Amino acid sequence: MLLLALLLTVNGTVTSIDGAAIPGARVVVVNAAQVVEVVTTDAKGAFVLSTVEVPFDIEVSAPGFATVRTRVTAEPIAIVLSPAGVTASVIVTGGAGYGVLRATDTGDTILSGSDVRSLPGETLDESLKVIAGFSLFRRSSSRASNPTTHGVTMRGLSASGSSRGLVLFEGVPLNDGFGGWVTWTRLPADALGGVSLRRGAEGDAYGSDALGGLIRVEPRETGPIAFGGEGGSQGTGGFTVSAGKRIGLAHLFGATSWFSTAGSIPLEEASRGAVDDELDAEWTNGFGRVVIPTGRTRTTISGWLSTDDRGNGTVLQRNKMSGGTVTGTFELIGDSSFMAARMSATPNDFHQTFSAVGAGRATETLTSTQDIATTTTRAIVEYGRLLKRGSIIGRASLSRASSDFDVLTASLTSSALRDDSEAVSLSAGFDLNTRTTLSAGARHEWRAAPTDADGRDGATVGHAAAAVRITGDLVARGSVATSHRWPTLNELARNFQVGAIVTQANPELSPEKAISTDAELDWRHGRFELGSGAFWTRIDDAIANVTISNNLRRRQNTGDAHVAGLEFDSQYTHPWGRIRGSLAVADATFQDSIEAPLEGKQLPQVPKVSGSIWADAVLPHRITASVVWHGTSSQFDDDRNQFELAPAGQLDFKVSGAVRRYLSWYLVMENVTDARIEVGKTPLVTLAPGRAVRVGVRIEK
Repeated sequence: MLLLALLLTVNGTVTSIDGAAIPGARVVVVNAAQVVEVVTTDAKGAFVLSTVEVPFDIEVSAPGFATVRTRVTAEPIAIVLSPAGVTASVIVTGGAGYGVLRATDTGDTILSGSDVRSLPGETLDESLKVIAGFSLFRRSSSRASNPTTHGVTMRGLSASGSSRGLVLFEGVPLNDGFGGWVTWTRLPADALGGVSLRRGAEGDAYGSDALGGLIRVEPRETGPIAFGGEGGSQGTGGFTVSAGKRIGLAHLFGATSWFSTAGSIPLEEASRGAVDDELDAEWTNGFGRVVIPTGRTRTTISGWLSTDDRGNGTVLQRNKMSGGTVTGTFELIGDSSFMAARMSATPNDFHQTFSAVGAGRATETLTSTQDIATTTTRAIVEYGRLLKRGSIIGRASLSRASSDFDVLTASLTSSALRDDSEAVSLSAGFDLNTRTTLSAGARHEWRAAPTDADGRDGATVGHAAAAVRITGDLVARGSVATSHRWPTLNELARNFQVGAIVTQANPELSPEKAISTDAELDWRHGRFELGSGAFWTRIDDAIANVTISNNLRRRQNTGDAHVAGLEFDSQYTHPWGRIRGSLAVADATFQDSIEAPLEGKQLPQVPKVSGSIWADAVLPHRITASVVWHGTSSQFDDDRNQFELAPAGQLDFKVSGAVRRYLSWYLVMENVTDARIEVGKTPLVTLAPGRAVRVGVRIEK
């Protein structure tokens, strides 16, 4: 049967669940995973799509709301966006247009779901590198590095693998309950909606893990039936499957993926021996979500899980992870108030082997095996109320992490560890007038770790912020905040080894305490947008891996870490695409140190300058192209600044197109110039992967 495509102009509206129009929402038309048209809603939440083919998919997003993707078969279109959940520190109104770089009210840097899918990265952390100042602890991505180095660094706040930044998905931390690092491979790419990144302390709203910032990953609400597969160099292969459906009031969505790569040998060629092996990796993940909106209530049940098996650079060293999360959320929205409650449980198993390498790297001997089984349960209750000129939100939260930690050397050592915490917080935001808003918050936490014998410690943090619209095009923001970070169970109890260097845990670590301030200016005019800011942070009792001798380091409170810097983000948008630029300058040093050799030294793995340029375009014949360059200045691998990593830059691109209405293809080339990127130096130099190519196809129906 021959189906004739219908060409027409389609009208639609975007509103919130209380019926209010959402101006500036981004509406993206997608066919076979290709962006066909992008428009922005007007002041009344209305939009018009010109000459589209029915049926087609649209993706609708706005800051503070969960992204919606749905199939359109007729007009008019009425899209209703629900709040993103209980994760916002203030009530956020709609107001971000096509290609928005930063949300006006919060300064969040925003990537929509279509943005993430258009980038060349295989994993989310690779895509987030378009935002200067964001990195994992080491330069390499989560695809080609040890999972314990996958912690987030922002604004020069490196934390020796453990994050000083919090990553939330469905309001639940992706940060590991034992080590604080992030399992970036836990989620299928098809499960991801938009991403917002907030630099700066968010501890008053989100607690210890958010000392350096917050990354909020929104789930995909719905989508067509989709199948995808890819293959490439370095023995790379993978597939994705996803589907969404509405059954009565319930919205269902599920996704799964598998990825495998043989990788490359990380040690530079001049130093390699018989024991050196590729950083192979294989992971499988899955995600499922059910949303049931009933009038003023919304119930969400979600779950995700993954397994991850990878080499660690030599024949005998491997890492294995398996785990997941199940979470349930209930939201009740009244005329001037809302209530939300969430519970989650996250079990995770981690296995790692360590070895000693002989002279000439010709032989290798297994020295120890570590097994960590951790279960983290969390609960949060939140109540908010709209006031005449603002809002106020109160929260209470509880977290329980229990861990069985086994170490096998010549004998087996077992430890039962715990990390228990409770918190209460209050935050408020007010509109003084049409141009000025103020916000403030405070939080108190109690925490007990690492064993049942340890009593509870307490900490109180807070923040105050203001935003002023100076002109219609210019907005100024500023904030001051105190924050803290409890040492993780990993830092308190787990020794590890990189090359010949052993790093010891320290059960006597004190929590980090920080004070920070920043000031920002955002300017938008027509197709141009420019954001700039200055920031300063001082961390007291900063935790770092401190050099004791040539082959020994220990986690210690070092004194203070001072970080001062500048940030610049800019973009130019056009109907055919856009160009984004991002630059971060950070001077991160140890001050008032407990040991003289640390004084004035740069924090490890923090470059003074990092930057990126990202250009994407919609070309004729439904071809899209995305080019990303990311570079950093030199940085040091160690606390004493003895091992300097050379400046590095990487160029990636992605080209995609549609063969049929539901069939698309893409070509990705990573590290186009095959640049040498130094990742570690102990003093043996390890490198990020070289040039690689991936080719994939996708079917959506």
